[in-house]
Amino acid sequence: PTPTTVQYSYLLEKYTARSRSVLFTGTTGVGKSVIARECLNSLEANGQTVPITLNFSAQTTSKRTQAIFEGKLEKRRKTLLGAPPGKKIVIFVDDVNMPKLETYGASPPVELLRQFQDFKGFYDRDKLYWKGIEDVTLIAACAPPGGGRNPITPRLLRHFAMLSLPSPNEKTLKS
Repeated sequence: PTPTTVQYSYLLEKYTARSRSVLFTGTTGVGKSVIARECLNSLEANGQTVPITLNFSAQTTSKRTQAIFEGKLEKRRKTLLGAPPGKKIVIFVDDVNMPKLETYGASPPVELLRQFQDFKGFYDRDKLYWKGIEDVTLIAACAPPGGGRNPITPRLLRHFAMLSLPSPNEKTLKS
């Protein structure tokens, strides 16, 4: 591991311990996903965290995102979902800015994540009632807009501690 990956892993660990959402940003190949996955693996090894990884693409839909999200949660009551007893769930969303935009400029999967961040839940798509969600933290990674990637709405960004990974220097690349 490089000093940069150790530093960002430490920050991610501290933020997730406080149930704070984190967004990694940086150019392609700086290690955003590697740092997040390594941290999730170490948290899982401790036995108190259940990691979930979602990989967004241009074809990602909000319906599929919600199905994966709900599929990993346990039902606590009729209208409440959450992590298994005594544990927390950390969801890592890779390439969060990849889903294509709809006609009006919104990205439905990203808006679903925003709804979760704003209101700690979302609506059941069949029976139309609110489902609350507890003990879930989001980690996301994205590259700058362009080349199929879209800007992330400030309405979602406000919920994240944003960590920008620098490009590796010559010394790091040679070692």
